Amino acid sequence: MSMGQQQLSFYGELSGLDNGVDILCDMLAMKRSDTGGFPVTLERTENAELLVRFEGAGATIIYNRSNHLLRAVGLLVEALRSHEYTEIREQPQFDTIGFMLDCSRNAVPKVDSVKELLRYMALMGMNTLMLYTEDTYTVENEPYFGYMRGRYTPEELQECDAYAAELGIEMIPCIQTLGHLESFLKWEASAAVRDTHDVLLVGQDPTYELIDRMVGSVSRTFRSRRIHIGMDEAHGLGRGRGLDLYGNRNRFELMNEHLSKVEDITTRYGLQPLIWSDMYFRIGSATHDYYDLDSVIDEAHVNRIPQGIQLVYWDYYHYEQQFYETMIRKHRALGSVPVFAGGIWTWLGMSTHYTRTLQCTHAALQACKQENVREVFATAWGDNGAENNLWSILPSLQLYAEHAYAKVVDEQRLQRRTLFCTGIPYDHYMNIERMDHISGVKTEHGDFSNPSKYLLWQDVLLGLFDKHIENTEVADHYGRLAKLYREQEASQDTANRLFGVLACLADVLAIKADLGIRLRSAYADGNHALLEHMATNELPELLVRVEVLRTSHRGQWMSTNKPHGWEVLDIRYGGLSARLKSAQERIADYLAGTVERIEELEERRLYFDARSIQDGAETDYFVSYHLIASANKFT
Repeated sequence: MSMGQQQLSFYGELSGLDNGVDILCDMLAMKRSDTGGFPVTLERTENAELLVRFEGAGATIIYNRSNHLLRAVGLLVEALRSHEYTEIREQPQFDTIGFMLDCSRNAVPKVDSVKELLRYMALMGMNTLMLYTEDTYTVENEPYFGYMRGRYTPEELQECDAYAAELGIEMIPCIQTLGHLESFLKWEASAAVRDTHDVLLVGQDPTYELIDRMVGSVSRTFRSRRIHIGMDEAHGLGRGRGLDLYGNRNRFELMNEHLSKVEDITTRYGLQPLIWSDMYFRIGSATHDYYDLDSVIDEAHVNRIPQGIQLVYWDYYHYEQQFYETMIRKHRALGSVPVFAGGIWTWLGMSTHYTRTLQCTHAALQACKQENVREVFATAWGDNGAENNLWSILPSLQLYAEHAYAKVVDEQRLQRRTLFCTGIPYDHYMNIERMDHISGVKTEHGDFSNPSKYLLWQDVLLGLFDKHIENTEVADHYGRLAKLYREQEASQDTANRLFGVLACLADVLAIKADLGIRLRSAYADGNHALLEHMATNELPELLVRVEVLRTSHRGQWMSTNKPHGWEVLDIRYGGLSARLKSAQERIADYLAGTVERIEELEERRLYFDARSIQDGAETDYFVSYHLIASANKFT
């Protein structure tokens, strides 16, 4: 069977996806030709199925939806390249298989990055993208909304939306209309609409005038007639200025009244709203825990939830399918089948945690299939500065895509598809999480933590996390990883953006990870020669490596994101370098007799006790830079 000159000739119904097919063919180093290419007959069916069948010197694709067709083009090319001409039959499991990208925790991806992401999604067979924008879009007459945050212009979002439409992907605007608006509410210009530092003041005309302009902006920008209006984690609802105005009012009533007014606004623009569901469950929980299975929502309040609202059940944490099934049924009791949102664990630093993502996703999506949830999407968050790399999400997007086309995911097929769609071997991606998987680093909850973040940013003189890595071979671990990542970086043309920064980070940690422990030991032993060696050899070399890492990380950021937000990481790197220089100076002063002691090294090391809390549960990972870098106050 010949592919001609790497050309494909399509005959039949392209469903208006001519440009989309051309885009994918170009991505796959193919060309669509009217004649002379490998002949592919296209048939659209009313049945929810996807079929690629090889017949004689050609093939037939039978598909139901636009995203099925584009996935099938990829399946066809993959089969031709591997010379496997057996029939491919898939049964779509979901109506919506999407992704939500955080564009608000400092990293705002460039338009070209969004377009590249859309190409990957189309190739995998996904059909929905949401850009999570708290204040990183433009609102008329609100100059402080997204000020100096890299906000998207309407023209930029329209360009992304048009490109998505060519690829059969719906871009749904995703904004916040209650909480998570601290970046805007910090400005005095927002005083009239501020309840607490991150929550809007409900029940006031200026608030709804603002929300009207917010909704109007995205309504004019996007083709979609759906809108995600947020409303999650609004813990301060009615507890700031609202408490002064209204007293201690029932928070269910505040939530429903506000939601009803916002729904009136979306209705005027012809938009169907989605909201995160957690606030209803938190208010009904004695412990304010979203995942409290004993949470009780009064029937009177349930009946007041606007019927046109779709609830989004988000859960990134649980490993048991039964838990998700129970939560889905609790959502259904509120009046409708929820949309489900899972998580790609990108928010712990520069290392994506795939094992956790896999375990939670398998349980969650099998539960969605069991409970007939028809709409699912993955999320990827950039908490605490968006230190991670956007493109590390790709194997997890592939996981969601494979779940969308099979009752049970075949692990070997997932690995093959990841290599085909992304060009990088699956096991290379999995090696990324080894940054945080250090033998001997104990955790209470069975998962590994995020030492690559806390060992990078912790102070070598203060050693807030030194106790966690005592008696481990952490330096050797990172030395081996530096070599591994450089080998992987050289293996594919596109691998540098994944593994270049990680190799530099491993270089830094090969010296820095246990440097505080070694400094304190040498000081306690009175080993002046070793202290001098560290001050005149190791610390200068470490400073060089930190600058190499900063430069590499900066290059990765600037190639993917708008420049806004990088200043936060620049400040962190600058602080790290300054503190390493201070360590040199402290040691030099001690050795010269200028000071009698290095008090920081004399204090007994304790386990880090500022426990990280996620939705009511203690965790073994530590996200907040200001807690990692110092025990003192930053503000």
